Formats: sequence, structure tokens, C-alpha cells
Amino acid sequence: MPSELLSIRICSRLASSGLALAALSAALTACGSSGTPVAEPPELAPTTSAAAGPAPGSGTIPVPEGPAASEGAELPQDIAKVAADFAAAWASHDARPGKDAAYTEAGKRAAVYASPDLGASISTPRASTNSVWRQWTADKTTVTATVLKVSIPDGAPAPTATSALARVVYRLTTAPEKGQATTETKQVAIQLERGADGTWRVIALPYA
Repeated sequence: MPSELLSIRICSRLASSGLALAALSAALTACGSSGTPVAEPPELAPTTSAAAGPAPGSGTIPVPEGPAASEGAELPQDIAKVAADFAAAWASHDARPGKDAAYTEAGKRAAVYASPDLGASISTPRASTNSVWRQWTADKTTVTATVLKVSIPDGAPAPTATSALARVVYRLTTAPEKGQATTETKQVAIQLERGADGTWRVIALPYA
């Protein structure tokens, strides 16, 4: 087991049946509140009207309900791969000359694995990232996310034929061209749906 995973607090498992939406929210929030830093929410495009529906990535899209998955249950390989590929793309940046043109390049790469709404949201520029991007470009920094584990969040229902919840734990290495690289372990909850074409896509990052 990678040493980084030892720092992750194991959240207590919820009851195996009768799981309520509020309990699931609390479980995922508790997991993110351990000593392990939690990934920042995606950059969300502003909602133009109430009719536009819930904002992807904001935790307002209803999550799947149902009995908690049995202990030791694993995500199907195709779901786990989409979740891992999304997280790695979403959290990685390359601010060296000739590489990423902006912070949102990562969102554009991750959008390949996302629904159109979420893809548009995480690809939209946001003023709050300007400062860190200026610093990264000055230092010619690379930020690399390496996925360590993909699992069903504690207390979450087992995946169905059309919906799933996943938790991705990853190592984030920030390396300027000169100076010491830093490494931290992060995690993000991911909600996925299977479309009519049979493809699994990330539709939200609840509780991130």
C-alpha cells in the first residue's frame, strides 16, 4: 500500500440499508475532512437562469440513493477507469513554455470524460485561478496527478446499470523548474452516469 494512503482517515461505514441522501452527504463530507487535503471544486460557469437546472459539480445534482454497497465491493473496471482518467486530467497542469496556455487547459482535457454541462463548467476561466497560474508560469511548474485508488465511497450505494459514485485518491506533485517539488495526497468524489450510447461520463463532483 502506498505510504500516502496511510494518512487517510477511514470513515465509519453507514448502515447497510435505508441510506438517506443527507447521510450520504455527511459521509462523503467526513471523508474529505480528514488530514488529507480535498480537491478544489471545478470552475463553474455561472448559471444564467433557474430554468438552467442544477450547476454541475456543485453538489446540487441528486446523487444515487439505495442501500450501502456491501463491504469489499468494487467498482466495475470501465467505471473506475473513467473516474481515474477524469481525475488525472482535471488535476494536472503544465505551465512550462509551449505547454498549457491557461489553467483551464486541464478542464478541457477532463471534459473528454464528462457530460457536456460539466465539461463546459470546468473549462470556463475563473478569476480566482489567475494568481496561481501566474506563479506557475513564472516558475515553469508542472502539476501531476497520479491516481492511487478508485473505490466506492463509504456508505454509498453500489453502482447500477446507469449510475455510480466513486472516490478517487491521487498523489499531486507540484514541481517548479528550479527548487523543491512538493507532494500531497488528495481525493475527490465523482458522480457518473451511463449514456444511451453506453459510455460512462462524469456528471458532477459532489462534496468536492
